[in-house]
Amino acid sequence: MIIVSNTTPLSELAKVGQLNLLQKLFGKIIIPQEVYNEVTTGNHRAVSVVPTAQWIEVFTIQSPAQLLQLQIQFKLDLGEAATIILAEELKANRVLIDEKLGRKVAQSRNLPVTGTIGLLLIAKKKGIIIEVKPILDQFLSQGKRISPILYQEILGMAEES
Repeated sequence: MIIVSNTTPLSELAKVGQLNLLQKLFGKIIIPQEVYNEVTTGNHRAVSVVPTAQWIEVFTIQSPAQLLQLQIQFKLDLGEAATIILAEELKANRVLIDEKLGRKVAQSRNLPVTGTIGLLLIAKKKGIIIEVKPILDQFLSQGKRISPILYQEILGMAEES
């Protein structure tokens, strides 16, 4: 199974100490060099954990012209555009991306998309985590914005409401 991730799922899961969920779910994931550069820059937890995660592979996209075109055409940031291009090049089974515009563009290109919250729901369904709620609460305490309505919907999907 080929899984390509954008920056946000990596950084959000790393912030709450749950980056290893990706390994438990998929074995390995692939990120474009552009995402690696984003996720290893700055002052957040992902900076220290992503470079040491042996199960995260960094690839270079083969179509820089397509990358630029996608950025300009849809006003995507570099990481989102690179994630979509790499997913197409590798014929990925799933793309991990949270940003609304990036998700929309990926879906319009027939790429199966899952976000960070969706990953939690899959992890619960597979028995990797017992509850979604404690992790959601950690996300909120770390500054992730989740509306009260969405929060309740997520708990409902997780059968925790």
